[in-house]
Amino acid sequence: MIYLRMRETVERGPHEDVRVRDLCDVLCDARVEVQDLPVSVPEGNGVYCVQAMQVVRAIAARYPGEQVSLLGPATALLTRKREGRPRLLFLRAALAFLVLLAGSALAIMWFHADVNMYDAQREMYRAVTGGEEPAALAVALPYALGVGLGVAFYYALIGRKTISPLDIKLSNYKRAVMNERAAREAPRDD
Repeated sequence: MIYLRMRETVERGPHEDVRVRDLCDVLCDARVEVQDLPVSVPEGNGVYCVQAMQVVRAIAARYPGEQVSLLGPATALLTRKREGRPRLLFLRAALAFLVLLAGSALAIMWFHADVNMYDAQREMYRAVTGGEEPAALAVALPYALGVGLGVAFYYALIGRKTISPLDIKLSNYKRAVMNERAAREAPRDD
């Protein structure tokens, strides 16, 4: 008896062989060696949904009399991507950073202009200190630091390394992509 549990995601290079051990956790008798059996999957760059039946076929071809039992999900998401050039990767990341920085700066400035933040901060300064005209940095600097620290704490960049809301969203997105791909590639009974 062979027990298989498909992994959720697997990453390989575009022309690397994919074996049973890459796609599944396997529990079987010592006399049966299924870990190194190759599984037939596409070789090009991209994301592919590998069905458990493909793994079962590879095992059945080598060990025709063995029973195979599947535990857990029936698909694994195989990502094949070529090795990127580090210089181009750095340039792309730097460009994305600059675009996001400029966009977020504009969004914050437009928000502050829209709600008249200058007057709000001036009134807050007058209520706290009793003074008339605040120095520009006396109110703006603590406000800016507070916004920055708030974002850092929200995304768990500072403090205990816990699961952040962004981690949860990314995990849910990956799971939804995998489920959608599995649904599209599932055999249909017509």
